[in-house]
Amino acid sequence: MGKLSKKKKIIIAVISALVIIVGGIAGTVYYLAMHQLDKIQYTPLPDKDEDKGIDPDIYNPETEQVFDDYTNIMLIGVDARDPDEDSRSDVMMIATIDKKHNKIKLTSLMRDMIVDMEGHGPMEGQKQDRLNHTYAYGKAALTVKTVNENFKTNIKDFIKVDFFGMEKIIDYVGGVEIDLKQSELSVLNGYIKEVSKIEKDDNPPYIENSGKQLLNGRQAVAYARIRYVGNGDYERTSRQRRVLEAIINKLTKLNPLELNNAIGEMLPYVETSLDKGTIIGLAKDFVTSGMSKVEQLRLPLDDHNEVIYPNGVYFIGWDKEPNLEALHKFMYEEDFNPESLK
Repeated sequence: MGKLSKKKKIIIAVISALVIIVGGIAGTVYYLAMHQLDKIQYTPLPDKDEDKGIDPDIYNPETEQVFDDYTNIMLIGVDARDPDEDSRSDVMMIATIDKKHNKIKLTSLMRDMIVDMEGHGPMEGQKQDRLNHTYAYGKAALTVKTVNENFKTNIKDFIKVDFFGMEKIIDYVGGVEIDLKQSELSVLNGYIKEVSKIEKDDNPPYIENSGKQLLNGRQAVAYARIRYVGNGDYERTSRQRRVLEAIINKLTKLNPLELNNAIGEMLPYVETSLDKGTIIGLAKDFVTSGMSKVEQLRLPLDDHNEVIYPNGVYFIGWDKEPNLEALHKFMYEEDFNPESLK
């Protein structure tokens, strides 16, 4: 499938299902009708940068051209079955489209990180809470604002998908192969039972054996939710990446027509502040720039965080200076090794 196939693989890797609305279009921009994008739920963010939490002292409009080669988008995965439910976000990533160095950069943010959040907290009058609570309190707008304020970023848009959408996406590509541990089966099946009950499914698709298994959408999402086996949320983020990589492997084997059809199936589960013109523009940028590398970072850094219990409530505390230094160098420099900060 040549160069077009390579571009598809790179772009889909940005965020797998979460950013397929951009990545898939990048690979099939000449085949996909504009009316496909009408299936996306469009939710704008506030117009003013200050209402998005962007600090003008860091991102001064007069010097904004410095950042023209970088586009930052907030990627949100929500554990929700009811669209009206005040759900917390289980997946939060910053996707940096680095046109200067022809790279895609993904920064995963741990859900339990303690952050400043005006007017919210586990105790009345407090101004701090877990990062993943932002979506329940104020949807994507508050998540974007909180991330910008705490991490000194200039995120102006978001893409969100819920886990029900992820289940449908995985089923559409024929499931994903995952190597399961025996210790994971009990918790995994517990999540399958929970979701099957919600879906009124009297025949939950339980997993009986460990080892390599072909998981359907419900099973794979349950696997990605496992938190209390192994090293807590740190290991859960690894499981999420395994699922995303498995989806990528399936999607990159599709021909342009199949990928177009897959995108059509996935778009109804996507919500974004990106308008159709911006999406098409980003897709064309991907195709013409020849981006050839995807890099990843996770915050907080291993050696710059600790478990804390303010008022007896569990949080992940983090050292701001080294973590912000790592994030900004990772986002805006060509080569950065987080190990150099240790």
